[in-house]
Amino acid sequence: MSGLASNSGALEALASPPDDALTAPSFAIDMEDTLHHAQIEPVAEEEIVHSAQTLSQNEAIAQAQSVVEGNAPVAEDEGVAPREAQSQPVDVLASNEDVTAISLSSSTQLAPPDDKAQEQVIEEGPVTERVPVLKTRQTRKLRKLRTKRVHAVRSTRERVIAVTLLLIFLLALVTPLVVVTSYGVSAYNTYSSLRVHASSAVHHLLAVKTLFTGAKAHPSSLLDNQKLLQAQQDFAAARSDFDVVQHLLTHTQIISLVSNYFPAYRPLILTAQAGSEIGKDVSQVGQVLAGTAITLAPNLRSGLGANSKTPLITAADLSLVNSTITTILPLLDDIQSQVPYLSLDAVPSSLLSASEKTQLQQYLPLLPQGRAALALGQSMLGDLGWLLGVGSPRTFLVQTMDRAELRPTGGFTGQYGTLQLNGGRMAPFSLHDIALVEYANNTPVAGQVAPAAYRSWWPFADWGLRDSNLSADFPTSAQLAIQQYQMEMNQHVDGVIVFTPFLIEHILQVTGPLYIPLYNETITAQNLEDRLHYYQLDNAGIRKEEIIENVSDPAAARKLFTSRVEHTLLDQVRQAPPSELLAIGQEVLHNLRTKDLQMYFSNPQLEQVLMQYGDAAQIDTSMAHDGLYVVQANVSASKASQYVRTSIHDNVTLDANGGATHVMQLHLDYAQLGPVYGLDTYRDYVRIYVPPTAQFLWGDGFDTGQPLCDGPYAACPANGIYAQGELVCPTGQYHAGAAASMIGDPYTGAWHPLDQIGPPTNMTSDMQGRAMFGGYVVVPKNCAMTVTLSWYVPALGNGPYSLLVQRQAGTFPALDLSVLPTPGDCSALALAGLHYNGILTEDATFALKTQQTAQMLVHNLAAKNSCYPQASV
Repeated sequence: MSGLASNSGALEALASPPDDALTAPSFAIDMEDTLHHAQIEPVAEEEIVHSAQTLSQNEAIAQAQSVVEGNAPVAEDEGVAPREAQSQPVDVLASNEDVTAISLSSSTQLAPPDDKAQEQVIEEGPVTERVPVLKTRQTRKLRKLRTKRVHAVRSTRERVIAVTLLLIFLLALVTPLVVVTSYGVSAYNTYSSLRVHASSAVHHLLAVKTLFTGAKAHPSSLLDNQKLLQAQQDFAAARSDFDVVQHLLTHTQIISLVSNYFPAYRPLILTAQAGSEIGKDVSQVGQVLAGTAITLAPNLRSGLGANSKTPLITAADLSLVNSTITTILPLLDDIQSQVPYLSLDAVPSSLLSASEKTQLQQYLPLLPQGRAALALGQSMLGDLGWLLGVGSPRTFLVQTMDRAELRPTGGFTGQYGTLQLNGGRMAPFSLHDIALVEYANNTPVAGQVAPAAYRSWWPFADWGLRDSNLSADFPTSAQLAIQQYQMEMNQHVDGVIVFTPFLIEHILQVTGPLYIPLYNETITAQNLEDRLHYYQLDNAGIRKEEIIENVSDPAAARKLFTSRVEHTLLDQVRQAPPSELLAIGQEVLHNLRTKDLQMYFSNPQLEQVLMQYGDAAQIDTSMAHDGLYVVQANVSASKASQYVRTSIHDNVTLDANGGATHVMQLHLDYAQLGPVYGLDTYRDYVRIYVPPTAQFLWGDGFDTGQPLCDGPYAACPANGIYAQGELVCPTGQYHAGAAASMIGDPYTGAWHPLDQIGPPTNMTSDMQGRAMFGGYVVVPKNCAMTVTLSWYVPALGNGPYSLLVQRQAGTFPALDLSVLPTPGDCSALALAGLHYNGILTEDATFALKTQQTAQMLVHNLAAKNSCYPQASV
């Protein structure tokens, strides 16, 4: 009993049970539950591990599990019995329960019993009375412990799941914001970079434009070396900026995303891409041109006459120009290919102003023309070298044309000279009097007659170079002049250049007046012709030349003043700055159009270019339109043409088939306001060129050669001699007067009669591809003569009616033109009428427009019984 008491005290020290201890049956049930839970529902190892908080707790749980499974001994210092109690009766298990209780309750951190108490319990054997109460408490504690562990594990899992879900939610919420913000920042940075570089590129291009502002007025600035270098740098900087812009547009992901998912911005992006490509090309073109100009500028700045031994243009220069054009052409092609993608309206005004956009819209359509001009220029570089005498000098025959003595190409060619070009530089040039050659005693033209095509009407013997311009088709006249010059001077020339005084007047407007110190004369555009005529034809002027030039022969002296003027002008042109040379070049191009300057080259390619651009001064032979060309030739041996006003009145009536009936009146109004330096009566050989299909109808006013009155015949009536009043003179002044000596003239040395008039006397054309009506027209001093001619031209071409009226060089005819459908054919033709009244300064085309609807014409016809009043002649 002492042992029991001892054990009982020990147990009480460990856990004092309540007074209402369980009975044996209750113990058995509790023990059974305990065994059931211990064997069937053991606490999972991982749960024990997760619930353990300290190293001692982990060890206690491990020992308890070992005891329950019966495969691990209990250390003596902990007083744990082997797990054999699981197979013993209840009383045996009770004797070992102390160990189990101690082990399982280790989590309560109670101190284990001392060794003596433990030994006493073992020696005295099982105490069955106190075990049930102990086991019940331990079982409850075990259950509570397990429940706490389960709750702890569940709580931990729930917290983990909750945190995970929260993180997922936050991630789902924040990720789009982060992505959008990232793209927004990227887009802003890209836009800012694009804007900066695009603005910089445009700024550099505009800087070049500003650099050469005023170049049109002062073209020499285009050759300024400092400006060219600065322009080259600006072009390079612009190219670099455009490269960056293009890279950003093509390699930035945000641009691709915007283009794909925001279609509204696609035109802007396409414009930016096209604009950057065009900007690159323009910058590169500018760099290339600036580099070429820098190389060529030193020679070009020197002028035509400076250091004449050094070529102005060399073969190497032409090669450089060729390579420059070769580089530029693909760039122009690329620009042209990008233009369709360029929408200037989408370009921000901060980059291009409205005026700059307008200029671009005007320039872009000119790209094809510029490209074609460059390609043509490249193909013509070899021919240009030929013209400038690169590699081999060129010689051109130069003739002046005095429009006061009108001839088919514009005037009498009384002076000539040879222009030599070597490497682009012009050799000293002089004009000579052709009379000193052709009127000399041993003249090479003695007995020579005009070519067969003109022989029937040309009235003078000893035909030579001075009269070689018999055809209004300048290439034809030029070829005649080359042949005649070769025969008379025994010298070959490569082309012919002729000009009227108007060209010199236009050059004087650029260079300023010419002062001739030896004569104390100042020549201006206004007095040029008058002073030249004075010194060439007036006896007082010729005498002044004899004295000043110390020449005793009037024939040799009469054109020395002209030579002084010519030398002074050429010296001024040679020393002219590039700005004036370019301005003179512009005048040259304009005078080619007006035929006050005419050129012919034996080089077929150059001549073809002149023809292609309408600058060859040829007679038009196209069958695509109607044509009219009135050509006059003053054969009165006088300078009276300057006082004769020519007017052309042409009424054209169209029929239902598109054919045109012409009724033309040619008025020659001769008011002699100054000296004519020759005979008073104006004798004009008139030719009218029309399409080859033209059919002559009737005509009047041409001299028939049949005498009517005056001269050796009866005096002419004082108030008119022709029934229709074709010739109108002051009362009592119907006189033909004297005439220059002409081939077969029966009245040589005497006054000529006035002849009967009638239709044209010459129907044989001297121009292939044109029909012609011609004859003499005689106009006494201060009289007016009217020539009338009618012909019919069948329909030409497939479109509405058009008429080309050509202007003869050296003349400014007044043109009064009317083109009307016949009243009965208005509805069939559906054409609007045309009327023009003005001064013809160059060739002009007049084309009719189709009416909007034929019904309108039918309505007009029904209302008025006529769509146009029939013009009367």
